[in-house]
Amino acid sequence: MTQLSLWLACTACLIASLAYYFRPQARTTQLFGAVAIVIHTFSLSQSLFHQDGFNFLTIGLLIAAIGNAFLWLSNRDKDISLLLAIAFPLTAIIIALNAIEPWQLKQLHSESWGTSAHILIASVAYSLFTAACGVGILLAIQEYQLKHHRLRQLLRVPPLQVLESLMFEFIWAAFILLTVTIATGFYFIEDMFAQHLVHKTFFTIASWIVFAGLLLGRHFAGWRGQLAVKLTLSGFFLLMLAYFGSKIVLQILLH
Repeated sequence: MTQLSLWLACTACLIASLAYYFRPQARTTQLFGAVAIVIHTFSLSQSLFHQDGFNFLTIGLLIAAIGNAFLWLSNRDKDISLLLAIAFPLTAIIIALNAIEPWQLKQLHSESWGTSAHILIASVAYSLFTAACGVGILLAIQEYQLKHHRLRQLLRVPPLQVLESLMFEFIWAAFILLTVTIATGFYFIEDMFAQHLVHKTFFTIASWIVFAGLLLGRHFAGWRGQLAVKLTLSGFFLLMLAYFGSKIVLQILLH
């Protein structure tokens, strides 16, 4: 049942991606997106039910599901269909990896509710930062095209001000959750600077500092445009190194 649901979710994501690319304004396209997210969520629940905790791939599955849900909701009043057309096939790859299970990954046991809450909050924060990066990339491309007068090549996206506002909405929400993630990590995890966690802790705090600097710069100095996008991508890269980088090294390369 789990394998079937994963492959159904993978197929649904690919169909939704095509719909968002070729028929972004159609009502059925939003329906395809919703169905893909629902099947994705069901396949995630099936995977977690048959596993003893989370692992590297199921965390990716969770982050993708939450991120797509946020983008789907945002697309209801802002046309970010192009971003969804890119996000869904990337999600399909993550789902396919969960279906074929290419590596024997260590399970992350979460015996306490505190640790489980920490993992869930972190996943939502990662999802929001991922969405912010996607919007930021569209913002940077559109700004570049405007500056170079390539009006015929402009992407099918909302105005710059709308994209920038949406990006910072995602960043603010994600930053708050990242702060809670760090706080709950220090509270519920016995030693955040243990040998197997020190890299994760270091890069997470470094990412928090980058995003804190960005938000302060935005408030006091009006940082925007390319600078804001570069800092967003830098903070996101550090955050991905914090979790996925350390997991790749510890669970795959050194397995």
